[in-house]
Amino acid sequence: MTDNNVSNNEDSNLIERFYNYDWSSTSLGPIDSWEPQIKSILLYAIKNHIIHTASIPVMKSMHPHAFIKPAIELWYDMPELIPNMLDRVRDSGKGIYGHDFYMETFRDGYKEEMYLDYSHNPIYKLDGTVWGVFSIMTESTQKVLNKRRLKTLDKLSCQTADAESLESACQIIMKALQNNQDIPYALIYLIENNKDPKSGFNSLVARLVATTFDEVFKEELVHEKLKRHIPDYLPETHEMIDLTKINYQDYDNYMEKYATSTYLFLKCDCWPINLVMKEKNPIQVVLKDNSQAILLPINLHSVMNEIYQLY
Repeated sequence: MTDNNVSNNEDSNLIERFYNYDWSSTSLGPIDSWEPQIKSILLYAIKNHIIHTASIPVMKSMHPHAFIKPAIELWYDMPELIPNMLDRVRDSGKGIYGHDFYMETFRDGYKEEMYLDYSHNPIYKLDGTVWGVFSIMTESTQKVLNKRRLKTLDKLSCQTADAESLESACQIIMKALQNNQDIPYALIYLIENNKDPKSGFNSLVARLVATTFDEVFKEELVHEKLKRHIPDYLPETHEMIDLTKINYQDYDNYMEKYATSTYLFLKCDCWPINLVMKEKNPIQVVLKDNSQAILLPINLHSVMNEIYQLY
């Protein structure tokens, strides 16, 4: 079946639902009582593929169930915002618009930030009164996030340019990322080869060199001390991890967090750094409070590929 056939079938279903809906039970009254131009506007919106395509990313899992649903039901997590905007148009008879308008919504099963470009315009009856509101929304979330993240990357680039060592650069990065909107927390482990002076054997260890939880107190600067307040919801966070003593079988408990997610998340008691090194790919982790984190492998001698380019 072609995409056009799928679109045509969806349009037919929407039109059928539109005509079979009991409009007499609403404040709009039965379809027969609507003026011709009102029907034309609604049918245009239903049949317009451009409108459908633009609305799907905005509605996410609410599509196509959002059809013929009151706005207050769709955006139930914003009970005052949406009705107030629509009432403003209806009462004033004037359209309103906005760019990069910030909202927090549960449109995909979890609370997320969303930015919209929108316009709400009145639909007039022949007598000049407002019958309804024609709303057009385009999501601008990715544009806003990209701009914000590029600003962070520029800041990191400037601040790390004069770092005297790799460890110093890591600490500068963590300080710059504190209170960051896109990265609520971060930790950096450096992988090192340690040689036991007694046995002469080499061991592979991961050393925690910097976190966004680090606090340096002025009275302790002489002793080069810092305090780390690692939250309880994180896996066990060791200052040093001997990677040669960890069994890969410890990390077999995968789980899928959301029905809409395309990733499997790993539930573990400590950070699976050795697994990241083995897979050479990011690992998604479920934390103790059911939030998520991601572990990213960074090789200073590797080509900057698509994984490294993702923020």
